[in-house]
Amino acid sequence: MVQAFDPSILSKSLHVFPVRDTWRIRSGGGFQGAMPVNAGKNPTPGLVINFYAGPSITDSTPASITLRDKNKKLIKTYSTDSKENKLEVNKGMNQWTWNLQYPEGEKIDGMILWNGVPGSILAAPGTYSALVKLGTDSVELPFVLKADPNYKVSIADYEAQFNFLQEVQGSFNKVQKSVKEIRALRSQLTDFVSRQGNAIPAEIKQQADSITRQLTAVEEIFYQTKAKSFQDVLNFPIRLNDKLAGVFDAANSGNMAPSKQARDVYTDLAQQCEAAFNKLEQIKTIQVAAFNQLIREKALPVIGVKAE
Repeated sequence: MVQAFDPSILSKSLHVFPVRDTWRIRSGGGFQGAMPVNAGKNPTPGLVINFYAGPSITDSTPASITLRDKNKKLIKTYSTDSKENKLEVNKGMNQWTWNLQYPEGEKIDGMILWNGVPGSILAAPGTYSALVKLGTDSVELPFVLKADPNYKVSIADYEAQFNFLQEVQGSFNKVQKSVKEIRALRSQLTDFVSRQGNAIPAEIKQQADSITRQLTAVEEIFYQTKAKSFQDVLNFPIRLNDKLAGVFDAANSGNMAPSKQARDVYTDLAQQCEAAFNKLEQIKTIQVAAFNQLIREKALPVIGVKAE
């Protein structure tokens, strides 16, 4: 950065310094105390971007950094107006670091999983780009992510691992979103029945109860609903989302292509997921649609007042 400095930079609204090739180093585990007095400090891991923001920027000046892979597919965007992926920008020199991690799996508040939610996926070696925007100015910054030289792993194996982890995490995310959808539908049914009070027609009540039971049955395929504490996942068998998380963890435990066993297990779980997705889709397109039609025929109020 010192070698790239030029006084003319100070007159710019935005200047992004070139980046060096970045090493793909997987973080190690274990405990570590304070830095020993006879050792230097390691450089910041991951991609490090240094950029200069001119004096004309204000607190309201929008800024963002968007990361894309070699195919220009979006990885993640960090911005000043984001809560989850917050970007802090100050006048003068700024340093921003990407930890090379893709987003984590879909979470549901209060959900207990033996294997946990699939974590973030470490980017595979290859070429990437970062688009730095500040106000109306922007600079696209290409960079290369190099493989850790301590591992004798082919680029093909790195890519195979990455693609497999993304596929497993994608299935997990779809299961989680389906659970959220099931709970939202069931909540609407419960609220609607409750608003009708004692005046609700028996046919409506029966259909609502039937749909609720069907939704719950599909949810129990996706997730062990009896798990209220971590002891419960020892007492009751884990379901599809937890099993997918287990496959993810096994395949993400090192730098290697996924094993045949991992692929075989995932193939079986993916088929079970697809069958459950189809069941949920049938409930929505047939039973829920018929229920809504019956409500219209009965001319029931959408906003109801409970009878005393």
